[in-house]
Amino acid sequence: MKKTLVTLTLLALAANASANTLDQREAAQVDQEMEQLVSVTEETEFFITIDEDASFELIKYKGLIKEMFSEIYISRQQAQAFNLETAHKFYVYGEKDIDILSRKIADRIDEHSPAFFSVDLYRDYHGDSGDFNYVARVIEYK
Repeated sequence: MKKTLVTLTLLALAANASANTLDQREAAQVDQEMEQLVSVTEETEFFITIDEDASFELIKYKGLIKEMFSEIYISRQQAQAFNLETAHKFYVYGEKDIDILSRKIADRIDEHSPAFFSVDLYRDYHGDSGDFNYVARVIEYK
């Protein structure tokens, strides 16, 4: 009877040790696989609208930004003509008031201090409200 108890105890310990070894091997394998993961960040150009009838149109920008940053504001065509390299792009959207949109752009330009920048401004007539929604694509150049 003692031999049976000792044998059962040894089997239980062996099974426990085996389970721990499997858990440790699985954890090591997961750690190894996690080390191989790579984080990729890619900048893309898009904006999302829920309005299925949206018809954004490019409009010429005239406003606060041109006045505040007249020495570094250029058109996208001028940037292409001077072969300027794009440093950063960002979008400002969801605004119905172009002055608020302009202030948001100005804040970002102050923060980034680019050599030059351009603004592509789009608008969409919002249903029957009589309002426009504005989206601005700002390109900063080196």
